[in-house]
Amino acid sequence: MSADPGRRLALIRCLRDSIDCLVHNRSLPLSLCYIPNEVLYEVKRDTQVTVYSEPVRESEHLVSCVISDGQLYASGEEMANSQGQWIRVKAFKTEILPMKYLEGWVLLWDSKKTSDDPQQTQIQELKPEVNQKHALLDMKKHQTQSWLDIVTASYSLNKKSDEDFDPDSEAVEKLRSIPANWSRDHDEALVHFLSEESDILNDEHLGSVKSYVESVDVSSCCDEDEGASCLTDGDADSYWESDGNQGAHWIKLCMKKGTVIKKLFLTLDGSDDNYLPYHIVVMAGEAEHLKQVNDVHVDLNIMGIHDVCVLENASQHYKVIEIRIKECKDDGIDTRIHGIKIKSTRERDVGLNIDIFKKEKCVRYPKLDGYDSEILYRRSILLQRFAVLLDSVIQYLVPEWEFSLGSFNMLKSIKPILPLSKKRLSMLDTFLRESELGNPSGMPKLFINRQSAADHKSDPSLDPECKNTVFNQIYEGLRPKNRLDKPLDYRWSSRYDQWWECKFAAEGIIDQGGGFRDSLADMGDELCPTAADTPVPLPYFIRSPNQYHEEDANRDMYIPNPSCHDYSKYHWIGQLMGACLRGKESLVLSMSPFIWKKLIGDDVSWKRDFSTVDRAEVKVMETMETIDQVNYKALFGEKVWTVSLSDGSIDQLKEHGDTIGVSCEERTEYISAVIKARMKECDEQISAIREGLLSVVPLPVLELLTWDEVEKRVSGDAEITIEALKKTSHYEDIEQTEARVKYLWEALSNFSNEDRSRFLRFVTGRRRLPAPIYICPLKALKEDDTDALPESSTCSNTVYLPNYSSAKIAEEKLRYAAYNCIAIDTDMSTWDE
Repeated sequence: MSADPGRRLALIRCLRDSIDCLVHNRSLPLSLCYIPNEVLYEVKRDTQVTVYSEPVRESEHLVSCVISDGQLYASGEEMANSQGQWIRVKAFKTEILPMKYLEGWVLLWDSKKTSDDPQQTQIQELKPEVNQKHALLDMKKHQTQSWLDIVTASYSLNKKSDEDFDPDSEAVEKLRSIPANWSRDHDEALVHFLSEESDILNDEHLGSVKSYVESVDVSSCCDEDEGASCLTDGDADSYWESDGNQGAHWIKLCMKKGTVIKKLFLTLDGSDDNYLPYHIVVMAGEAEHLKQVNDVHVDLNIMGIHDVCVLENASQHYKVIEIRIKECKDDGIDTRIHGIKIKSTRERDVGLNIDIFKKEKCVRYPKLDGYDSEILYRRSILLQRFAVLLDSVIQYLVPEWEFSLGSFNMLKSIKPILPLSKKRLSMLDTFLRESELGNPSGMPKLFINRQSAADHKSDPSLDPECKNTVFNQIYEGLRPKNRLDKPLDYRWSSRYDQWWECKFAAEGIIDQGGGFRDSLADMGDELCPTAADTPVPLPYFIRSPNQYHEEDANRDMYIPNPSCHDYSKYHWIGQLMGACLRGKESLVLSMSPFIWKKLIGDDVSWKRDFSTVDRAEVKVMETMETIDQVNYKALFGEKVWTVSLSDGSIDQLKEHGDTIGVSCEERTEYISAVIKARMKECDEQISAIREGLLSVVPLPVLELLTWDEVEKRVSGDAEITIEALKKTSHYEDIEQTEARVKYLWEALSNFSNEDRSRFLRFVTGRRRLPAPIYICPLKALKEDDTDALPESSTCSNTVYLPNYSSAKIAEEKLRYAAYNCIAIDTDMSTWDE
């Protein structure tokens, strides 16, 4: 974005207006929705041009003819579908034929053809200054054609008159109009939909690097089979591996003339461990005068093959682009890159298109189901424009170098739309990286007796102070022993992946990370047990009232205990959450969305949000508010001025409220008092957790993340699908085609989500994804190990599979191991302690 302060101010002013419109469900500003009334396209050589009645090939052909050296006059309105990019034409003419007026659609970019097909460049848009002599109907043309230029002109201090612009009013109105019965909830659902589709859209239409690059050179090669050619062979299984000094690896691209980078991707593999690039600097320009154009830190939590964008939306052609790998994961010396992919302005990318809004996809989003695909497509375009506007000024709302001084409070009301921002995550990485305090000088060693913790879990009454729980054993083990000892601050690098070392009594484990992850999983299961029929071993969280209502979708949720006032423990829980958010570990806390929202400072509502805690109470208050006076006495005649909180305690809403009845005329006041008491019942506990969380992560991090993003970063993804498991799995010394591997996936397909979580814990020590899984054959200790139990090493995230005689037996053995074999590492004698 331009450093021009006037332009910047105009964009910020438009952003504020746009936020206000979104919050109050009003149409967005006209300038944000701008579509030019006239765009001129030049038709080269002898080009077959077909004008369709609708933007689909199957519609009526209004005219089909060969045009040589002519022009198409079109609106700025476009439509993208699976067939390609369409423009709405108004007229066309050639040097021989006079102007012919005709409303219809022309396929500008054919998705079935490659980018280097000559026919893809037969119709080219002319620049605004060229349009001047071709103006249709004597319309006045201007060089401010893009909607961002119109926003700048409309919101600048020297604001231009609306007469200076020539929009396509009909197209603008269609884009700007709010769909019937639309609300902020619909926008949130649409953003979730687009976020899920974004990986698909980013993977489509990636051009071959050979179409845009003259040559590829690299700093060094481990051997000839792992050289520069592996970067362009289109095979993600092959890779270039460097062989040089740490931090001195580079890839040099000599670009073809006229190529302007839209997106430049590196294909990386999260399983490459310390070969995985972490810090990448992109230089560009003339060979002898390169300048830095981007600085990227790779998410070290990526699983499997992943395309990482290292440069996008270049403003000019660069003769040379040099990708410098400055740092690798865990200070690795050499690096591996599995490929390069490029999108260029020479290649028109369809990207977002109307056909992604198919009914079978939208049915997963009830708020979107029933809306026409064209309505969803246009609303998506508008939300993406808003995201571009936000990204153009987000760095000025709170500069990256002043993350501790301000906040993104102005974005609080439109948080659900933030996932569309492309700059947000890189800013978050900067905030977290710049607020690091360094790794601890030494690793604490903790002695933990899990048997005593299991005994307490079976009968908490035997240990009323909960001293034997894994949670309290670790808490006490980490407390400073004297005044010179410093407590852990948890503000370490994301690559610091083991916070303490565990020695488990009477268990044969050498903790190289697996034992530590086990301890986190144990603590999560003590704080918020997954089993609904077991007692809660610790007093810090209680089951939400929804757990007792069969029909509720939030039955497995917990909330902080309003009766527990051990705020130091809540503060520590917040610190652990912050450490998980910083790194790649998980502390599974199955809290209701209402609690997550309050933790990060989001606004919450009674009907929508508190329903995730106690839907029955919300329904009772709704009935009480709407019931007629005749039936009020029958249902609520004995109601008094008290309310039962989630922990069963009674709160007096008035002095001596338990002796005062609630009359029909007083019900509005009573309902307000109930809502206030219930929504604040655990505010003190939430505040203590939040204080701990904010002692580890800066406030802007919470303000730029949605509640469900924070939940996933802290606790992992609650839903463990077969597709997600396969994506994170790797095979060593075993083929995917082997019967035991097929039986494994068949068994996991039959598992419930809880079964898969147990299996994940058995293999990795984690209850939720993300977590890599390595599948290896079980080394036989006897001649026939068929139908034996699988074994695992949580330190290396490995499951060792024996041979199985059938899928049914494999399922039985895997399920038994998942529930009964917490640790099968036998690297040491249990008496070595």
